[in-house]
Amino acid sequence: MSSRIASLSSQSCHRHLGWLRLTLGGLALCFALGLGCSGSGGGGGGTGGSQQSGSGGLTTSGGATASGGATSAGGTVGSGGSVATGGRIGSGGIVSTGGNADTGGTKAAGGSTSGSGGSVATGGSTGSGGSTGSGGSTGSGGIVSTGGAGDTGGTKGTGGTTSTAGSTASGGRSGSGGNAAGASGTGGSGAGGSSGSGDGGTANAVPSAGCNKTPTLKNSPSTANQNTLTVSGASRQFVVRWPTNYDNTHPYRLILDFHGATGSDTEEAPGYFGLFALSNNTTIFAAGSAVGGIWDATADLTFVDALLKAVEDDLCIDTSRVELEGFSQGGAMVATLACSRPGVFRAAVGHSRGGLTAPSTCQPIPYLGSLGLSDVSGNSQATQTDPFAKWNGCKVTTMPLAATGSHVCTSYTGCPADYPVIFCSFDGPHTASPTDSGKSTSWMPAEVWPFLSQF
Repeated sequence: MSSRIASLSSQSCHRHLGWLRLTLGGLALCFALGLGCSGSGGGGGGTGGSQQSGSGGLTTSGGATASGGATSAGGTVGSGGSVATGGRIGSGGIVSTGGNADTGGTKAAGGSTSGSGGSVATGGSTGSGGSTGSGGSTGSGGIVSTGGAGDTGGTKGTGGTTSTAGSTASGGRSGSGGNAAGASGTGGSGAGGSSGSGDGGTANAVPSAGCNKTPTLKNSPSTANQNTLTVSGASRQFVVRWPTNYDNTHPYRLILDFHGATGSDTEEAPGYFGLFALSNNTTIFAAGSAVGGIWDATADLTFVDALLKAVEDDLCIDTSRVELEGFSQGGAMVATLACSRPGVFRAAVGHSRGGLTAPSTCQPIPYLGSLGLSDVSGNSQATQTDPFAKWNGCKVTTMPLAATGSHVCTSYTGCPADYPVIFCSFDGPHTASPTDSGKSTSWMPAEVWPFLSQF
């Protein structure tokens, strides 16, 4: 009995194990099939895939998408397949509007479709201006640029190096384009260049108290209109002439003139040793009158101090450019002033000077002296210019003398650049306005003006 029960139990277990194997096998088959396909239509489907986007990089709005996958209505049909509505998109890169699409069987609605422009760049490598400077190196009289090194302007200069009478450039280097559309420029070198009228020291001028004032002194443009000062209880006279286009904001050079013995201030007006015509409205001239026509080396120092103050207080003077010119005893007064008032006068000119005790010492000052071959006995290079050459540190040698009917002006050698000395010899008498043979006008102003106007 027990043997029968054991036999039945063993058979029953074998049957149950058989069904279990069939069931597990079926589940395994279904699981394997499930990995390959699923979805409402009996196939596998996915509503989306992986998506990457970038404003100018790799962008897909859908990625790998299949609405149906492998579905059999009668063959292998997919309504979508792998579709990309964007592909790789960049504002200037590769763009595609579609991908691979299958609408049924092996069919593509658009096939492999490239972007609307393929490899497209809206501007390629674009620079709106490159390196641009709004200022560059700027100076009120120096080098000026409004663009700097830039694509929108290139190197542009509005000025260049500028001075009233020195080197002046109205343009400088200029370019309106730069490298934005290749190297281009409409400018070039400045339109100015070197120009001047002998008034080049204005940039470093020391304005007097008379600047920005309306003049009250009498002008002497054609006839002598004397002005009067009271000095040490005595009435003293002087004349003044200023430029026809006088500007009370512009500091002018001032030249004080001194007449010879027995002369007066009115002898100097309106030509002032012939320099007013050459000065081209850059200089103011004044001349004082000695008491009785004879200069006093002591008393007239005070007079000239007062005259200079009156002019500087009323007119716009560059006090660093006050100069002297005189003839005979007036030339001797020039030497006295130059050495008695060091630092007040910038340069001095003496024609055939004599009649006063000559200075024995002096601070360096530029000096031009002239002397005629038939002048007063005893006058020579040694009395006229050698003393100033020694004081200025120049080498003193025997200077050339004029040939018959002519003149010669010679610079001393070895002088410091700021303190030149010149000796002019001429074939003629005691005069400040000598002429060469056959000439009706004096050569002297053409020698004196370049000398004084260099300062």
